[in-house]
This record gives sequence, C-alpha cells and structure tokens, in this order.
Amino acid sequence: MTDLDRIRARLELSQQHTFPLYIQEFGLELAVNEGVFSPQDFQSWRWYTQNFPPVAGKSILEIGCGFGLPGLYLAKHGAASLVSCDINPKAVANTLENAARNGIQNVEVIESDIFSNLPLHRKFDLIFWNCPSIFAPDDYEYRDNLERGAINPGYKLLSRFLSEGPEFLTGSGSILLGFASDARDDLLSEILVANDLASLLLGSGTYPHVSLIYRIFSIRKRDSSA
Repeated sequence: MTDLDRIRARLELSQQHTFPLYIQEFGLELAVNEGVFSPQDFQSWRWYTQNFPPVAGKSILEIGCGFGLPGLYLAKHGAASLVSCDINPKAVANTLENAARNGIQNVEVIESDIFSNLPLHRKFDLIFWNCPSIFAPDDYEYRDNLERGAINPGYKLLSRFLSEGPEFLTGSGSILLGFASDARDDLLSEILVANDLASLLLGSGTYPHVSLIYRIFSIRKRDSSA
C-alpha cells in the first residue's frame, strides 16, 4: 500500500464517527463537524498548538484552519488578530462556530484557496500552514475537500504558498511551515531555492504511538546584503 493509499483510507475512516464531536482542549470548548479533519484521527493540530512560537501582539494568517486550532488558541492567548482561511467551506463554518462558542472576537474567517481571496494589501507578521504533505502525481484529482488538506499533487500547493506568501508579510514577518516527516524534503529544498528563501527548523517532536515527526520551519527571503 502506498502513502497515497494509506492517507485515503485514513481519511475515509476518520469520517465514520458520530458528528459533531465535542472536545475540550487548551481551555476551549470545541465542536468538530462532519467533513472536517477529525482530531481523534490526526494529531498535528495538537502538536502545533503546543509548540507554536510566541505570538504576543502579532497579526497571524492561518491557512487551512480546519476546526479552528491552533489559530483560535493563538487569537485568545496574545495574538493581536487572526485571519483563518480554508478551501473547505465546512471548515470555514466550523471555525466560525468555535470562535463564537468561545467568545473569540479578534478573528476573521474566510473561504480561500491559499491566498486567492486575500487582498494584496493585507500584511501579516506570521503566516502559518500545516501544509499537505502526501505527494501525488500532478494530474491527481481530489475525491473530496478532505483530501485537499492531506494530498499535494506535484507539490504545486507548497510551491504556490512559498512563492506568493512573502508578498503578504510585514517587513519583519515570516512564514511558519508545518511539514511532517512523511513530506518530501527534497522538493521543499527545490522550492526554497527557486524562490530565494531561507529556512530554519524551529522545533520537532511527536507523540507516543504516532509514527510521524511534526516539524515547524521559519521561512523568509534571503538577506540580499549577506
């Protein structure tokens, strides 16, 4: 069974719960609706919430918000503002619901294919994406919106994110990339070089009984004066 087969099977299995799921995490009351990544089956949201760099006073853009974490936690604990977006309209609705449920008001949630619905004048101190890591052929056709959060045909999504992302950063801002150990590091390196970007590993870790190592990278344009 290939990585692609395995993730498709996991995604299908993850939707066999009784929805909505109700969970209490990080001091938040959260609902998880059908058609959104199940926190019982995918643990990356938890690791990134626990290991996110300091955000006090910063403006954050979160790509691929799912049911709302880590973005909502960051918005409640120091971030000046949060824009959360997702290509999946069910995820957008779910994050809005959880923001209201927890009284979090410094958040805007929009439906967007990466940066497609963001005006170019918007600038952020931090842009975060736990990027889909499973490689598929360029011509792969998604079966549903859930697959868009896990499968990256030709790594075109990562290429778009890293080529367009710097335009939405403040002068001192940085891209924060979630990139697990099942990802293609060789393709990431090629994309970084093609866009004159430098990366720094901020942290990595895993959980018992989880096969993946979660990693977060800080990415910026190379210093032309160096």
